[in-house]
Amino acid sequence: MDRGATLLARDALATPDLRRLQLAAAASGIGGWAFMVALAIHAYAVGGAAAVGLAALVRMVPAGLAAPLTGLAADRFSRRDVLLGSLLARALLLVAATLTVAAGAPLALLLVLATLFTVAATAQKPSQAALLPYLAPDRSRQAAANALWTGIDNGAFVVGAVAGGALVAAFGAAAAFAVSAIAFATAAATLAGVRRDPRASSFSRSTRETLHSPLEGLRVVARDRRLRLLVGVLSVSTLVEGAVDVLVVVTALRLVGIGDAGVGWLNAGWGIGGLVGGAVALSLLADQRLRLALPAGGLLIGLPLLALAALPYASVALIGLTVLGVGYALIETSGITLLQRLAHDRVRARTVAVVESSYWLTTGAGAMLAPLLIALAGPRGALVIVGAALPLLVLARGVALTRLVPGATAAYREAASAAARPAHAGVRSPVAATAVRPATPAARRT
Repeated sequence: MDRGATLLARDALATPDLRRLQLAAAASGIGGWAFMVALAIHAYAVGGAAAVGLAALVRMVPAGLAAPLTGLAADRFSRRDVLLGSLLARALLLVAATLTVAAGAPLALLLVLATLFTVAATAQKPSQAALLPYLAPDRSRQAAANALWTGIDNGAFVVGAVAGGALVAAFGAAAAFAVSAIAFATAAATLAGVRRDPRASSFSRSTRETLHSPLEGLRVVARDRRLRLLVGVLSVSTLVEGAVDVLVVVTALRLVGIGDAGVGWLNAGWGIGGLVGGAVALSLLADQRLRLALPAGGLLIGLPLLALAALPYASVALIGLTVLGVGYALIETSGITLLQRLAHDRVRARTVAVVESSYWLTTGAGAMLAPLLIALAGPRGALVIVGAALPLLVLARGVALTRLVPGATAAYREAASAAARPAHAGVRSPVAATAVRPATPAARRT
């Protein structure tokens, strides 16, 4: 990482609140992945592969439907409080899961708890993404915090997955769930030290407003062509992600023949690539090249899959999945940063919730689509089809993608400067009201 990126990394941790927020994200990420891995292992031991698939299905669909409601909560109440509630709820649900497994209760009860856990988890990304502009009004610091957040998420995936498997192997699923609960309790205790932001916006008490508010983020995205493009690209990337989750297994077992352990190695390569991608994202931010991150990420996801289809070797698979991890880190960092800048603070959490809802639904759809593609075109053909999706989208809309980054207006710079003064330390940042769409249609560039 060059000197500019190093400075931005420090910028991402420049205040106690940002450090606490990132530490809470790390603890909850490790706990969440440890729980998911332990749940999959336990479900397989109880009911085989079908139980693993059922465990994924019952989590994904309710989570996709719940995300607009948790996004509404993050726009209606203090984002820190909603995030804190999500962490505490998941800690309590993991305690219940621990007791359920220890008591030998039916798997169905554990799956109900896992579903509630995932529903509570849908509040984390909208709340944290909407809270960050308040804690880091400066755009560079905000984008740096997003890049570090992505790196932490990928690191948590690697650590949590390894820890979950090791805990189940050594002490059983109940112990793994208990350790995960401790991780979430630690995250909640850490986040409690972050200063509380004011409620994001006020709502009328009419039935009409109550019914329509959860869908406001979807309406905002539908009305803004830049947000439509951004959310469309992010949705395609998560559709591809769901398919790649399946293709990783097929690649390891059928295409390159590296066995069950190879599935773990390829996923580890993906996670390590995400860590590298966080550093790359910081470098792009240091050079003010955020506009390149989204199209570059799309190419770095698709091209390795095409290379693997042409050269089905273990070394190509491992290198390719690592590069793919870099691509996803770039897309995640640039995507969340652009959402923060393009969506008004009043609906920012609900706009992020649109992407969160899409994530759960499209990854599930991608996981279901992959077996069909494999049956029709074989493993290598499926890699070509899935791998071509994002590069073709980048070729078709590459110019528009590079124009999604809104310029820092004079009003934004003035508000950011005011927010940085000590007198405003306890007051809601005025920047939140400015980091949105251009004031006139003529200002749009896509």
